[in-house]
Amino acid sequence: MDSPKVINFILEREKLKAGTFAKAIGVTPTQIYDLQSGKTKKISESIANKIVNAFPIYNKVWVLTGSGSPIEESLQQVPIRDDDGEFFTENHNNVKFYNLGDRYRMVVKLVPFAAYGRFANECDTLEAEKEGWEEESFETDKIVHGKYFAFEVKGESMDDGTRNSFEEGDRVLVRELDRMHWKDGLRFNDHPYWVVVFDSSVLIKQIVAQDLEKGTITFHSLNPSPEYSNFTLEMDKIRALYYVLQKKPRTVKY
Repeated sequence: MDSPKVINFILEREKLKAGTFAKAIGVTPTQIYDLQSGKTKKISESIANKIVNAFPIYNKVWVLTGSGSPIEESLQQVPIRDDDGEFFTENHNNVKFYNLGDRYRMVVKLVPFAAYGRFANECDTLEAEKEGWEEESFETDKIVHGKYFAFEVKGESMDDGTRNSFEEGDRVLVRELDRMHWKDGLRFNDHPYWVVVFDSSVLIKQIVAQDLEKGTITFHSLNPSPEYSNFTLEMDKIRALYYVLQKKPRTVKY
């Protein structure tokens, strides 16, 4: 019976009460109380999906079984310096990798406009080779291919006061999803958070629905304030989609 262990661990780590947690993941407080007390002995696949969608830092296998590491490896924050490691290789998309022994420091271009601001109007795609772009480092356990960038978060639309938030000044590592794959269905259960480019806007949002028949995607803000309500876009009007892989919290100095 691992449900009390899992639920109590999350509540303690997130500093949330059962009722608040239930609201955050979209279930009734009774469902959480029953899991917390052990009256319901097993966390269902449906509730596990709701937990990891709302709090992707948690490992779904651990949520379901109570076994293994509670924290999803790809989202663990391990501080690395910008000068760590020896240069190892560079992929075809200008992403550099430095050997740290058991892992790599991955260096990507930092897009010079924030994830809430204006898109660079001179082109439809990001040009990572542009001179003058800053760089940002993240940790990875393998050499990866594809188009990766970093964005800096601005505004409060994705800040709900929990660890799951994206606060102003945070930087995120993203990978571009080629348009040819959109019609196959976005894996937003695996990757809930996306940088979306449409018109002249660049926003970081959670994808909560995709209607392949209508050709639409629905986006959600974590901040529950009414001005950050859900909105739906036609896929034909979206210029680019990047799914979020890691978050690097802003540096706080005292």
